[in-house]
Order: sequence, then C-alpha cells, then structure tokens
Amino acid sequence: MQPDARLVSIELVSDSLRQARHVASQRDISNVCFVNADVFRLPFPDECFDHAFICFVLEHLPRPLDALTHVRRILKPGGGLTVIEGDHRSAYFHPWSEDAWRTIECLVEAQARAGGDALIGRRLFPLLSAAKFGSVSVSPRVVYADSSRPEWVEGFTRKTFIAMVAGARQRALDLGLIDAVAWERGIAALERAAEQDGTFNYTFFKAVAKKGD
Repeated sequence: MQPDARLVSIELVSDSLRQARHVASQRDISNVCFVNADVFRLPFPDECFDHAFICFVLEHLPRPLDALTHVRRILKPGGGLTVIEGDHRSAYFHPWSEDAWRTIECLVEAQARAGGDALIGRRLFPLLSAAKFGSVSVSPRVVYADSSRPEWVEGFTRKTFIAMVAGARQRALDLGLIDAVAWERGIAALERAAEQDGTFNYTFFKAVAKKGD
C-alpha cells in the first residue's frame, strides 16, 4: 500500500462503524475516513476512486450484481477492483461426519432464505463479467489446518469457521431446518476436526478486475 494513500471505509451498521473508528484510533491510523453508507446508495460522485476492495460483503446481499454496478460507477476509468468471498460447500474435514455437514448446510440454507449466497465465491467470475468489469481474474485461496499448525486450528477452524456455523444456530432452529439435539451433535462432530488427529480445509476466492473506459 502507498504510504500516502487515502482510504474510505463504508459500513451500514453504526455500531460496527464505531468499533472500526475505535480500532483505527488505538492503532494510530489516520488516513482512513469512515462513512455510514449503503452499497446500493453510495454517497460519492461518479469516477472518484482509484480502487475498490470488497470482502465478505456480496455473500450477504440479495442483489450482488446491482452492488457491483454501483461500485463500478464510482471507479475511475481503468480503476481496479478486488473482491474476496468464500464458499461454504468448499469445506471438507477429517473425521468426516454427516452430522457436521448438516450444520454447514443449515447455515447455507438460512443465508439463502435471507437473500444471501454462502456459495458466492464460485460465482465471482460471471458476476464481475456481468457487471461489465474487464480483465477479470479469479484465483482460489486455500486454508488448511491440522495439529502441526496449531495457530491455524485455533484461529481458523475453531474461531472462524466453527464459530460462524455455530452463530447460525438460532436461525436454523427458527426456520425448522434442524432440531436442537441434532444441531449440538453436528457442532460437536465439527469440533473433532480441531482435535489432534483432525484436519480442516476451506477455499476462499479472490477476484481482481478493472473498469474499462
């Protein structure tokens, strides 16, 4: 990153924005402007940014193509775009468990019913192409964890992926996708992947593109 770069970070949720400002202040980061904004109603003029970075946002949106079109509007001709998204069905693990897989499927289904797409990583190329970005390139970024990498087991398997799935518990129960006993059994089975003989693998997708003239 250029040391004199000026950054603008947008966030829809006010509490998250306050937390971001607090972290930036604690770390003495002064070149970031935080804006409370909706990606579908970006409060910026046309062609004013050199680059846009989107991470784990499109998966939650009911109209990701529209969002990309709005982002394209504010980019200068030749401006760059970077998008990073996941694909929850790219997860595989040892020991295998149908119970564990069912909890992941509950998360995928709950997100779909809310209008999102937990599998959107695999769609980045056609989405960016449909939004009229050029030079689109997508590459998989694999995260793998086993007991020889304890920091990855703790940081990703437990505190990122399993925590994310566990966070969908109430939604899954409310939607009638699973019962409480089966849910707890599935989470316990998923936790086995974080034990000494367990392994876990997940794929993110990184897309880069440019806005044409």
